[in-house]
Amino acid sequence: METLLNVTVLFALVLALSLLIERLLEILKAIYSLADSRLNWYIFWTRKTQRLKDRLEKRLRIFTFTDPEDVASVFHRFREMLMSQNMGYSGTVPILSGDLVRMAYIKTICKCIAMGMGVGLALWLKIDLMAIWQNASQEPSKWQLTITSPTLRMIFSGIAIGLGSGPVHKIITVIERKKEKQAAKGAQK
Repeated sequence: METLLNVTVLFALVLALSLLIERLLEILKAIYSLADSRLNWYIFWTRKTQRLKDRLEKRLRIFTFTDPEDVASVFHRFREMLMSQNMGYSGTVPILSGDLVRMAYIKTICKCIAMGMGVGLALWLKIDLMAIWQNASQEPSKWQLTITSPTLRMIFSGIAIGLGSGPVHKIITVIERKKEKQAAKGAQK
């Protein structure tokens, strides 16, 4: 019973830390957006977009021999992944803007900062989700990953924390299912 309580408290802590990191990043993004609007950093992002456009034009010359609809579907999928939503644009010409480039950079930088914060918190608080994962699956499997270094396991746990509450929740759910399967097999024997 003590082990179950400890695992539950650890899961609650991990989920709370991931939510805390997400909210902190939202505050940092808001501060950055305020600074961006006040200090006219759009000039920097417009220049960066222009350089990216020039680089893409040189590299995408191969698309001159393909069907425009096929190229448009590739760019449409890229835009969906970048924006995390369908913006309703259905044209065949790819569009780059300073806002899109800025958003891509900010998303990437925020994910890196979040993972760094998660790793720092995991190392500081000695959070090791991998140990629970490895204990949950006792039977050998070809997909089972055994990491013996506690520091490396804490780093992986920190990366999971930094990725956000969605991935952390999925990891916790998988661990709980493995424990339930292990308990069911133990009860059958």
